Amino acid sequence: MDWTLERIHESFDERGFYDANNVSFDLESTSLLLTFHNFGELPIVIAVSDKQVLVEVALVERHEFDNPSEIDYLLLTTHKYLPLSTIAIQSINSVDWYVLFGALSTQSRIEVIIEELMQLVSNTFNVIDTLEPLYKFNAKAI
Repeated sequence: MDWTLERIHESFDERGFYDANNVSFDLESTSLLLTFHNFGELPIVIAVSDKQVLVEVALVERHEFDNPSEIDYLLLTTHKYLPLSTIAIQSINSVDWYVLFGALSTQSRIEVIIEELMQLVSNTFNVIDTLEPLYKFNAKAI
C-alpha cells in the first residue's frame, strides 16, 4: 500500500494509537502534526512524498550554541548510535535548526511507521539530554 497522510491518520486512529499514547493530531494538507502530551507536548511532523514517509522533530536552534561547528562535529560523529534516526540542519522560518528525522518507504507496514515514530520520540530526548549542557545559557554556568 502506498501511504498518504490520510491513510496514516486513519490507520493510527483505527489502531487506537492516539489514545494509547496520549497524542493529539492536526491533519493538514501537507503534514500530520502529532503532539505527544506525555513527553512535554513534543511536536512531531509526518509528511509523505511519492516514495517516502518522513517523520521529523525540530530539536533546537543552531545559534543556541557558542560554537555550532563543535556541535556539528559532535552530532555527526555520534548520530549513528541513534537507531532509525538522522540529524540534519534545516532552515525553519530563516533560522537554522537541528532536526531529527527518520525516513521510510511509502510501502512500509504501519507497524514499521509506528516503530519509527516511537523511536524518534525516544531519540529526541537522548539528543536533548546530550546537548542541553552545551547550550549557551548552560555552558556559561559550567
